[in-house]
Amino acid sequence: MRNTTSILVTSNDNGDFRCILDSLSSQNGLNIIGIEKDETHTIIKSERLKPDVLILNLMQSVMDGAELAPIIHRRSPDTAIIMICDKDENEYAGKALKAGILGYLLRNADMNKILHAVKIVSLGGYFISASIKTKIFNAITLMNQFPYQFLENREKFPEFSSTERSIVEYVAKGFSDDKIANYLHISTGTIRNCIAVIKQKTKLNSRIQIVIHSLVHGLISLKDTGIM
Repeated sequence: MRNTTSILVTSNDNGDFRCILDSLSSQNGLNIIGIEKDETHTIIKSERLKPDVLILNLMQSVMDGAELAPIIHRRSPDTAIIMICDKDENEYAGKALKAGILGYLLRNADMNKILHAVKIVSLGGYFISASIKTKIFNAITLMNQFPYQFLENREKFPEFSSTERSIVEYVAKGFSDDKIANYLHISTGTIRNCIAVIKQKTKLNSRIQIVIHSLVHGLISLKDTGIM
């Protein structure tokens, strides 16, 4: 198990975010390996350094986080991305999550939330600010009520085995692989193998995509996520 979590930061905000960087740098187990101000250098540095976590704090940028995330993942597949921004609309948050971003926080998030988000996404979970999470799941509820307005080929989504379903339910709650393994009494390696199989079966690239699509297709419910 690694002792430190490497973090690459992209921020074109020279104001309050400096305090966040200072706080992250002072935490044991966290190592900021680079600070970039634009998308191009972030892509290059991600490919070269392969950070555990990338924190995006982009304001009035040419490319937003949802557009940048797939590019990063092609070059550094294991990098977990956290986005900090002003937008809390469910449409934009949903777009970001579908792009593979595991952490989504508003700019007014306090330091404890950011630290918690870093820890969670580095372990394979996801972290979403409470207000955004509510909006996203409200949108998913609407999709479930009127599915064919949102999804064409609903019947083609594959079924899960009982173990796969349980894993997705725990992933939806934001649990790490180790915690899921403890609950299901199987090894962490088996959990990771199952998630890889689920990704292959669903043709989806990230855990949050699997959760969203599983909710839309009725394979898990909002009650399973602990939101309701």
